[in-house]
Amino acid sequence: MKLTYSILWFDDTESFFDAFDREYLEGEIRKWGFVPRIVPVTTEADFKQHEPYDAFDLLVVDYNLEQYGHGQKFIAEVREHQVFTEIIFYSAGNKGDLWDAIHKEKLEGVYVADKSVVGSKIIRVGYQAIRKVLDLGNMRGIVMAEVAELDLLLASILARAIDGLPDDAKAAFFKRFHKRATDQAGKRSALLAVFGETPTTEILMQLSDSAKRWHNFNSLKRFHPQLANVTIGDYETDIVHPRNHLAHGIEESHPETGGTVFRFNGAYSRPNWTRIPRQTGH
Repeated sequence: MKLTYSILWFDDTESFFDAFDREYLEGEIRKWGFVPRIVPVTTEADFKQHEPYDAFDLLVVDYNLEQYGHGQKFIAEVREHQVFTEIIFYSAGNKGDLWDAIHKEKLEGVYVADKSVVGSKIIRVGYQAIRKVLDLGNMRGIVMAEVAELDLLLASILARAIDGLPDDAKAAFFKRFHKRATDQAGKRSALLAVFGETPTTEILMQLSDSAKRWHNFNSLKRFHPQLANVTIGDYETDIVHPRNHLAHGIEESHPETGGTVFRFNGAYSRPNWTRIPRQTGH
């Protein structure tokens, strides 16, 4: 997943794009936490290069395209591809002409704007579209996906760099890693020793990752009458393992089912965990 907000913008007047305050628009998009990608096109051929247009989060189309006719025919073409990305349709003239064109072509999901304020319309429509994505719960998922990609990239860099080291440098690097890992293990061992002498819930939580919390819960059922008969499935198998695959795994096609799975630590996620096919549009 990429934190990019993409706009395809069709206006046949290059001077309009030259005069437009693109820097301000890109700055507003960055405030949302997205990298702006604005693709201006001035000819029909350039516009059609982007068929079926589903790589964009927003399309912006001028009404009067001079030698190419009116913008509604291009909007209709987008809809013929079953792409329902939101579209801003604008004009320097009468906005009534825009509504007439929309109604005549029976176009859905189209906003109208005056050409003089089309930038502010883009900001309002764009922010409304991504507002739900900016919800904290959704952002956690986005961040997880981004971190997973960075983890994989970093692992690839490390593997190539280490393999390219001379033997003496590689040995020194491995020695430094072993020392750091030993120091970390030592701190954990010290905490375990403290827990062994004076066990507390606080230290137990510090020593427990997601899997250990699940094992602690099952162990606690033996001692707590209200938990004794509680059955909530297999948290480690159904939650922890999928989370680890999604957060850190390598996305690939499963060799037997062909579905999209994630390989993590040499194991595949369940073969039936296939990614939902991408819908046309956003």
